[in-house]
Amino acid sequence: MRMGKTMKAALIQSYSGASGIEFGETMVPQITSNEVLIQVHAASINPADLLFLHGNYGLQRALPSVGGMEGCGTVIATGSSLAARMLKGKRVAFVSEVFGSWSEYTKASAMTCMVLPDHVSDEQGAVFFVNPASAMAMMKITKQLKSKAIVQTAGASALGRILTKIGNEQGIPVISIVRKDEQEQLLRELGGQHILNSSAASFQEDLKRKSHELGAAVCFDAVGGDLTGSVLSALPDGSSLFQYGLLGGHTTTINADDLVFRRKRISGFWASDWVKTQSIFELLALQGAMKKSIGSAIQTEISQTYALHQAVHAIEHYAASMTSGKVLLLPKVH
Repeated sequence: MRMGKTMKAALIQSYSGASGIEFGETMVPQITSNEVLIQVHAASINPADLLFLHGNYGLQRALPSVGGMEGCGTVIATGSSLAARMLKGKRVAFVSEVFGSWSEYTKASAMTCMVLPDHVSDEQGAVFFVNPASAMAMMKITKQLKSKAIVQTAGASALGRILTKIGNEQGIPVISIVRKDEQEQLLRELGGQHILNSSAASFQEDLKRKSHELGAAVCFDAVGGDLTGSVLSALPDGSSLFQYGLLGGHTTTINADDLVFRRKRISGFWASDWVKTQSIFELLALQGAMKKSIGSAIQTEISQTYALHQAVHAIEHYAASMTSGKVLLLPKVH
């Protein structure tokens, strides 16, 4: 197949949500020594993409820009570095924060690509990096802080489900906070044992009892807003809360006495930053652990797939029903 200089892509024309997306043509990216050129098979839509589309993510790209960050595809060209050349012809899961993934071709650093086992489908490959890597990182942080259990908000999210299953595999209880009865049922079917509904009148008391009983001194919070303060207050003294999402808005409310008198801490967790603190050996170990768990703990529900030109509909579908499963874009190179 002869490749032209341009390609089809879902392009961000303005940081105004889905309405800022336009299907069109752009240049096939040029790669540097440590980058690879990837023919995209499937690309995911994540909560981070929704933030990005409104200009609220931790980085912005010059516009117009290809949308998306994560996907799966085949490496068709590489830069001159050894790490890049080793990926030639391989099918990989990738993260491309700087360029984007909602396009026929993309580029990514060789260090943010992972060769996929043959039995992993393109659809699962497209969601194999961001959430599983974050869940594995959270488990590692939990062990480093010597917490016997984990509390998580947005427990029925794709990441929340993976963390629940990894916890079951590794014998670390996960207390999952949800908002709806059907989300509680969904987690129970996945093997979740400790599920609390934040809309229940006894929620805070139940969380306090459960977190003390199980020794949960770590929380990963995807919501923010008023929920964060309620959760932090219920945790044992000396606990750490890591906020990694903004589902409840941009303002987090906490009680000062939890920080001053109860030695509790609140920090941000951004997987992109966390990865940079890890050595190459630690990252390789993380990839190895992820590959071992594919098909068991790491299996993501895919609710719908769309063609690239349907990106706006795909984004709107995902934003309206995120708990139903992931929504993917399937670029087709002509």
